[in-house]
Amino acid sequence: MITKNTVVAVQSLYAQIEAEYNRQIQEYLSQQMTAPLENIKRHMNAVADFCNHKKTAKLHDYIGRIQEDCTAVEQLAEDLTYPFTLFIMGNGKNGKSTLINALLGQQQAAEGIVPKTWKIDIFQERQGTTCTLTFRDGTKKELKYEEAQEFLATEEKKCKESSKAISKKLKDFAASGAPPKELEEKQQELKKYELYKSAVIEASWPVTDSPILEHYRLVDTPGLRQELDDMVYASANEYFSKADGVIWILPGDKINSSGDYNELKQLYAKYEKQPNNLVAVVNRIDLIRQAGKDVDEVVREAQKLYGSMIPDIIPISAKEAREAEAILKQPNVSQEEYDRGQKLLEQSNLKALFDLLNRTFLANSLQLQVQSKTRNCQELYANVRAASMTAIDVLKKMDDERLNKIKNWEKDKSDVLKRLQQDLKNFEQRESERVLQETGKVEDRLWDMDSELRNHYIMATIIRPSQIEKTLEALVQHHCSQLSTVAARHMSLAPFREFPLLKERQLKASASTRNAVDNAALSGDLSDEGTAQFCLGGALAIGAAALLGPVGLIFAGFAVTDIGRSVAKWLSRTFGDSMSVKVKKRLSSQLGTAIQKLSQEYEAYLKRADESIQKVREDTYAELYGPSEQKETIIKDLSQLKETSKLTIKPLLLKDILFSDRRTDHGR
Repeated sequence: MITKNTVVAVQSLYAQIEAEYNRQIQEYLSQQMTAPLENIKRHMNAVADFCNHKKTAKLHDYIGRIQEDCTAVEQLAEDLTYPFTLFIMGNGKNGKSTLINALLGQQQAAEGIVPKTWKIDIFQERQGTTCTLTFRDGTKKELKYEEAQEFLATEEKKCKESSKAISKKLKDFAASGAPPKELEEKQQELKKYELYKSAVIEASWPVTDSPILEHYRLVDTPGLRQELDDMVYASANEYFSKADGVIWILPGDKINSSGDYNELKQLYAKYEKQPNNLVAVVNRIDLIRQAGKDVDEVVREAQKLYGSMIPDIIPISAKEAREAEAILKQPNVSQEEYDRGQKLLEQSNLKALFDLLNRTFLANSLQLQVQSKTRNCQELYANVRAASMTAIDVLKKMDDERLNKIKNWEKDKSDVLKRLQQDLKNFEQRESERVLQETGKVEDRLWDMDSELRNHYIMATIIRPSQIEKTLEALVQHHCSQLSTVAARHMSLAPFREFPLLKERQLKASASTRNAVDNAALSGDLSDEGTAQFCLGGALAIGAAALLGPVGLIFAGFAVTDIGRSVAKWLSRTFGDSMSVKVKKRLSSQLGTAIQKLSQEYEAYLKRADESIQKVREDTYAELYGPSEQKETIIKDLSQLKETSKLTIKPLLLKDILFSDRRTDHGR
């Protein structure tokens, strides 16, 4: 005969076995979910080291996403230790907070408030008066209830003030006549660098004396499609990925609203199989009745719209449920008020919702929890792979752009130098040929002159050094204009800009590019006048007359007597160059020296320009994508994430639980 004590003992044993089974399933899944994280973090730390721990603006966008996804995986694994997490979702002002309070049977969620942060509020069975805040990096902070409320209110205020300031800046920017694409970039810049983003992502509040929390944690979410942190919208997937189960709340008085339908359509489009952890309620049936409409007809309309996505849809009035609870909890309530409260509770249809939750979620809570956590974890690791692959593509593309900038600069630098050097050579040839021709015309006369007069005549009438200097100076001015134009153009092309459409004067927050350009010390070297003076100073500072030298010394010792002059003329014509050739050679030699010095100055200028352009190019590239010399190493580490982020969860068999060392150790 089976006694009552035997039944109790068997039930107790079954409960213990079930609890141990659930514990080991959760522990095993947690280990499987977090297994890839160690390698992912190792590669991410390596990338950070290569970047000298700088927040490389563009590369860090992807690294930040990967780090946040890793934190989310850890959070999912931690959530396995908690009861079934039930999210209340839907568009803004559909009555989510009121429904949560109705489910809790007490006032906990703030009603009628439109939040500006991404934060979700979690209500769970817990003693005490402290709130646990969870931040984006996974850290947690315990605050007293009132302190937490004050802290969160300050965060909300910062978000609102930031949003307001940015809206004004965008309005002013648009008023300045900025075209649409520039306006879009400005919005992106302000959103990234000036918009205040609260680091708080969760606030967990203690609740006692609420029967539903014996089996669930209830989560209140900001309304979907409402603006959060300005310019940012919460999406269904943002919250669905954290949920074990979802109650989607639809507005009964606006059942044909496109907002909820579009969100659900996008959510279901993500999955090959429709999620089986979602139910829907048509809220505000009290308003439907007050408007003289048929509640059943509205529910049928909801089923027509949403039935293919959500099989279970029931009507409720969260407001009537709250009113009923308030009446029924009053001390010494009159029979009349008690009856009214019971009627409101029945009209609210809250009991039907509890029955639906028990039937769909509670009965399969572990299975649904494992299923949702596994699916969401795989999605997070897929995000890691996608972010790493996108980062690699961006790095390759931008490094190709960097190499093209170098190639184009080297080509233009070589071309302009060759062209200017040829100009100088042509100048020297023209002047030498001119002197040759003019000297040849008067060569006989020159032989008849004494040395001093001849030198003076050659210098003043034929060579004309001041004219050569003037012409050469004009040529150098023209050359310097070309040099500075080429250098300035490549300097303007050198920087890598996060927001390329925004002009320097428009950049308010992202100062990295501006700083790199300012620090390049270019101003003195890029002015035409300064460059010309520098080049001329090196080549002509000693004066043209001295540069050309005493041409008359060519004939020293022969121009003393008439006989001497005749002999010199005969020797020159018979055995050597003519006087005109000698003058040309001397001029060509001296001009060649000057031109060589000018050519060296051009090369030196281009070298200085090259250093400045290289500094701007490499510094701005590094501030966005990391040091160029580390590109291949960074890509190698990012490539490793493709394999290390793959999640394979092996099924845990019952025999593994019954005969595992973990179970034995746990029981000791």
